[in-house]
Amino acid sequence: MARLLLLCVLFSMLLHSQAAAPARPRYLDGFLANGNFEQGPRPSNLKKTVIIGKYSLPKWEISGMVEYVSGGPQPDGFYFAIPRGAHAARLGNEATISQTINLKPGRVYSLTFAATRTCAQDEVLRVSASNKSSDLPIQTLYSSDGDTYAFAFVATSSRTKVTFQNPGVQEDPACGPLLDAIAIKEMPPLRYTKGKTPLQHITNTCIIIV
Repeated sequence: MARLLLLCVLFSMLLHSQAAAPARPRYLDGFLANGNFEQGPRPSNLKKTVIIGKYSLPKWEISGMVEYVSGGPQPDGFYFAIPRGAHAARLGNEATISQTINLKPGRVYSLTFAATRTCAQDEVLRVSASNKSSDLPIQTLYSSDGDTYAFAFVATSSRTKVTFQNPGVQEDPACGPLLDAIAIKEMPPLRYTKGKTPLQHITNTCIIIV
């Protein structure tokens, strides 16, 4: 009887400890919707590789000359190495793609994406979110998987539009960066560590907010 009572007490303590344990916060971490561009437009919304229609690329809004390309040799003699999967988006001069996502105001988020140059000319990718933007020179040409970039920002509202744009610095309007593997990560709130100054703590997190 005493052994049974002891088991009941231990079981009760176990249930209480599990119930009392604070729930671990869940942070946003993963691809944006169709962030790897494996969901393509309908064949009727493609003119060769050029996407026709503002909402023809699933989960994205586009403007200008946006191409839906596959990896491998291209008809013009180029070779496209797709960073992730089999497909990617190519932005011509002044073309944009954007997506509106749900975020938590005041939180820090990091966008990561793969990009590669497709022509032997200067190419730039402009990234914008929450009234912040940055122009990133795309250096890699014919890379096996493209370069990986990161863009950090503080969300100013619960609905935030993330935009990628080719500002148009190329002589050939069809040239532009190849974009793929777009993901977002919510950065956990900074916590003070005893024995460190706030500056040391922020430096150790390696977070850059633009």
